Amino acid sequence: MRKMLIIGVLVGVVMLGACTRYAAMKGPFDGNEVNTAFVEYVVDNAQDRLDLTDEQRDQFRVMVEEMAARALEQRPEVAALREKMAEEVRKPRLDMDTMEALMRERMQLFRIIVEEEKDEFVAFHATLTDEQKGALAQLILDHGKKGWHGSH
Repeated sequence: MRKMLIIGVLVGVVMLGACTRYAAMKGPFDGNEVNTAFVEYVVDNAQDRLDLTDEQRDQFRVMVEEMAARALEQRPEVAALREKMAEEVRKPRLDMDTMEALMRERMQLFRIIVEEEKDEFVAFHATLTDEQKGALAQLILDHGKKGWHGSH
């Protein structure tokens, strides 16, 4: 009986973990809100890879939440750009000047988010030990090696 209870608890924990990971994999947004499961997934990943202190973890969480919130604010503009790109692609002849202009506009929106968070990132970086900085460098090098945005 005790063995069954332990197995039941373990299965429950695994299922909860799977559901949390699934919720995180929906991306940074949940309807018109920031997907908190996604934020926690990103923070947990950083925690695992960088061995963050509680203060560093909190600082990193705030940074991720703010970036996701800014990206959420940009959703209407990004959707409009995506629609313009789709319209361009539907044409019999692709105008690369138009496509490049639309891509530059999209990248500019991303740069705004990064620009607004750079001071917070510099402050976060200043709290890292040399070992953590090395782990962060490795995380950057590993990013994308396993698919589109895989970081392990």
